[in-house]
Amino acid sequence: MTALEAASALPPELQSSRIVVVSDFNCPYCFTLNEWLNQLGVAARVYWVGVEHKPHLPHDFAQANRADDLETLQREVSDVRRRAPEVGVQLPPVWVNSQQALLLQAAVEAEEPSLAAPLRTAIFRRLWRAQANIARPEDLAGSQQQAGVDPAEDRFLDPEQLERLTGWWRQELDRIPCMLAPSGARHLGLQDRAAVEAFVLGALHEPPPGPACR
Repeated sequence: MTALEAASALPPELQSSRIVVVSDFNCPYCFTLNEWLNQLGVAARVYWVGVEHKPHLPHDFAQANRADDLETLQREVSDVRRRAPEVGVQLPPVWVNSQQALLLQAAVEAEEPSLAAPLRTAIFRRLWRAQANIARPEDLAGSQQQAGVDPAEDRFLDPEQLERLTGWWRQELDRIPCMLAPSGARHLGLQDRAAVEAFVLGALHEPPPGPACR
């Protein structure tokens, strides 16, 4: 199943969610895009697909990152601070694994879509602003409470099911963040704020009527 196929299978009341966003919680560029979508007031109008782009990252703050990962993290955070200082990104003490956060988010996207946007924003900010660990289920309870999701319920998707939903990504794109419009147009990577806004608003709003040849 591709992301566009998954979005087309949404319930009718969610068909206004016409942009598919492919993202990962431990990507600072994805955090920035999510903040921009919130600022544009359209975070609840996208269908968010979480992919695990660095599965080898540690699950605990007691573990250290590899030297190459640490270099990449510092470079990307520095780039975000330069390009989007308003998002307030902070360097986490350890670049942690995102699988548990993705499994939680995927379950809420499917079961309680009205809470999906608040939850993913809470998880993003927990890592990139509060510098907290999002790698373990018990550490995600604060994000669930903040978003109005009951942390007492087992809402984590099965890892194999997540892989079936997102396995197409490495073959087709292998890049995040990414936005896919209904027309098939793709917005790859984190472009500048003006380009993001133009892509999103162009996809979510029908053009005004006017004379045209057919």
